[in-house]
Amino acid sequence: MSSKYYLKENFFIKLIEFPSLYNIKTDELYSIDEKAMKFLIKLTQQSLEGNDLIDFSDLINFCLQEDIITEKPQERLNPKIRQSPIPSLRYLELQITKRCNLKCKHCFVGKRENIDLPADKISKLLKEFEDLQGLRVLITGGEPLLHKEFDRINDFLSKYAIRKILFTNGLLLTENRLKSLNVEEIQISLDGMKEAHESLRGIGTFHKALSAIQRALDKGFQVSVATVIHKKNLTDFEKLEELVKNLGVREWNVDALTMTGNLRFNQEFFVEPVVAGKIMRQYGFAKQQHPRAEGYACGVHLLAIFASGKAGFCSFYEEEPLGDMDEGLENLWSKKRQILLTELECSRIKCPFLNECFGGCRYRAFSLSNKSDSRDFFKCYQMLPHNNFKNSL
Repeated sequence: MSSKYYLKENFFIKLIEFPSLYNIKTDELYSIDEKAMKFLIKLTQQSLEGNDLIDFSDLINFCLQEDIITEKPQERLNPKIRQSPIPSLRYLELQITKRCNLKCKHCFVGKRENIDLPADKISKLLKEFEDLQGLRVLITGGEPLLHKEFDRINDFLSKYAIRKILFTNGLLLTENRLKSLNVEEIQISLDGMKEAHESLRGIGTFHKALSAIQRALDKGFQVSVATVIHKKNLTDFEKLEELVKNLGVREWNVDALTMTGNLRFNQEFFVEPVVAGKIMRQYGFAKQQHPRAEGYACGVHLLAIFASGKAGFCSFYEEEPLGDMDEGLENLWSKKRQILLTELECSRIKCPFLNECFGGCRYRAFSLSNKSDSRDFFKCYQMLPHNNFKNSL
């Protein structure tokens, strides 16, 4: 046994609903007890030696097996350790720009505009998010790589003890950009095979997206793929699944379209819940999700900040802001009204899948019925086989 150990630079203590240890590189979240907390704090102070080696020998062995500790000194960030609000704000959707190099026919953001969230405000916001024990920031747009100060933003991303995920169409993801990109994960959209993908995103975009995925993987980034279900890709999913699996990406997220943004002017791409739900049930794969606060519907750990500086329940709610980011992230989080599962129609009809789907997407449910407590029928068809669904209504 070594004479001294150090916590690896990618692990951070997070005090959310439960004391935890978070790996920003892999997105793994460990629940820890009082003894483990004492052990980890000593490690962050780089003071684990002497009698500690005997007192914590069981934890040392576990952490060595999990690659959590090392014998080599680490250059570490030193984030604040404090109790988060409950429910905790774990995921921040950060729309840094409304600029985009495409005019996707389904984009929920809608009209492209030359609006950028100022880099100074982004830096301040990320610090507030880190202090609130945040886990993941989702860097979106528009096309985030078009932000006029993206190089500056990229430079300070590495200063925060949070997992950074870049959402991009891939067209600007060059070799040079990847060399210096300070994110842990990149998500690229692939909305069907060539004809179907380009029916939404434009001629020439399919192979550029594929090339971007491969370049990012070759550079060692974790890559996920997002696919929306639309009228032109309904017969593509078997081939698309083979393609995505052969690429070796981390996750494949398959979801339905929501009637908002540009889709309102291109409704011929919309797919009804009975069809989309079945595809959602059959396709896609993801890593295990973090434990969430019990009894809450969607969005319990999420807040969105828009390029305008306004904050919303999630990225669909730009027209119903909670306030402005200058009010402070913790204050904005306290203003968000969380939705309880008991408020939903799903609870009243005693749906057996409620604790698995959490009532689905509230915005999508409302868009289908104009009722805040109604069901997200896309999730209903996803959770129940089609031949049983009619009997459940």
